[in-house]
Amino acid sequence: MLDKSGSCAIVALLIEKKIFIVNVGDSRAILSADGGNYSVNLSLDHKPNDDIEQKRILSNGGRVYQT
Repeated sequence: MLDKSGSCAIVALLIEKKIFIVNVGDSRAILSADGGNYSVNLSLDHKPNDDIEQKRILSNGGRVYQT
């Protein structure tokens, strides 16, 4: 069976000195500065086998069929 499910996107919106990050699916956003000497994760993975993410999916009427 061919699995055709899933989505993936990262959107970064810069407004003056603020940055807003939107993450969907298997995407990651990382901010790097000082020539790579400093980095920070800007997003969290959306993995269906994570308890919090699975509860979010199920409470919104979705289903988890592959983990």
